[in-house]
Amino acid sequence: MFKQWKEKYLVLTMEGSLMVCRDAESPPDQVVSLQTNCEAIVEGREILDLPKLPPGGRRDCCFALILPQNKFLLLLTDNPDDCKWVYHTHMNTL
Repeated sequence: MFKQWKEKYLVLTMEGSLMVCRDAESPPDQVVSLQTNCEAIVEGREILDLPKLPPGGRRDCCFALILPQNKFLLLLTDNPDDCKWVYHTHMNTL
């Protein structure tokens, strides 16, 4: 269940993990191995029940990591190019 949008600091490691942190100095709150724990990455236009975006948010800047057990992680980038970069980077690792 989606609760609210929160600003987080993300680190994409060379090993293919996405670390979700509160800020640049904080340890990760969540680590997602994109090769083993991410079933799919879905672009914003493909998300049918996308929650209301924060002010300034755009659908083409949003994507979701589909995780096991019907869980997901919604992410919103500053611009469409960043969103596409993450999507295509993941697709090239499969």
